[in-house]
Amino acid sequence: MQKLKVGDTVQVTKGKESALPVSQRRGRVLSIDWSALRVRVEGLRKVKRHTRKSNTHPEGGIIEKEGSIALANLAVVCPKCDKPNRIGIRSLEKEEGKVKKVRFCKGCEEALA
Repeated sequence: MQKLKVGDTVQVTKGKESALPVSQRRGRVLSIDWSALRVRVEGLRKVKRHTRKSNTHPEGGIIEKEGSIALANLAVVCPKCDKPNRIGIRSLEKEEGKVKKVRFCKGCEEALA
């Protein structure tokens, strides 16, 4: 099971964006590249790309989009305690002997959705 999923709220702990205020350091995960261990986060690490005219971009020009951040520079924000914490995986036994794995915050022991 993965400790980070698309849609999780994360906070930057190291790097260029770590000097920003806490409200600007947080964002939602848009995509994860597991082969390169890089993550795209909404509103963080903006980069500019120069594109020429095409059918998808009829005007062309400079497009600003999210760049990627190293996976090691991020921490998942717990929705209950509202702090960046480490994430653990716990196995819960359901009926009929089935086991379900659940992610949990190591700070407050609350299960993450």
